[in-house]
Amino acid sequence: MTVQLNLTDPDSMTIDPRGNIVLDSQADGELVFIRHPFEEDQQVGRILITKSTGGATTLDDTTFAPKGNAFLLFSDVAGNTIYRLDGFEPGVAYSASDTEGFVGTLDLDNGVVTPIVTGLGSARGMLFVRPDSDDR
Repeated sequence: MTVQLNLTDPDSMTIDPRGNIVLDSQADGELVFIRHPFEEDQQVGRILITKSTGGATTLDDTTFAPKGNAFLLFSDVAGNTIYRLDGFEPGVAYSASDTEGFVGTLDLDNGVVTPIVTGLGSARGMLFVRPDSDDR
């Protein structure tokens, strides 16, 4: 089955805890989910992204907290700084908004992103690091 999405700014891509491909269409303010990639029953879904205070926003990056001990690294390109954040619930989606200058939790049921770190110039590039993992 072919689905045409007409994305204007496909940006970053990751895999969610269920094995779905998650593509950030940044300028469109949406995430595209591809369930069962490369299978006969592949499905495509989208969620529009909004701020918890209301209104649309863009996301530069989204990542999912892994099981076990982990910390999040993210960058503020405008501030030329990399930050570390600790303490996460496994499976929760975290997103960086370059235009709004925050990192937040993303509710995948409704597309609402709630800031947990604010005041950044341009938040981008997120990565969970598991210090006790051999995957380095």
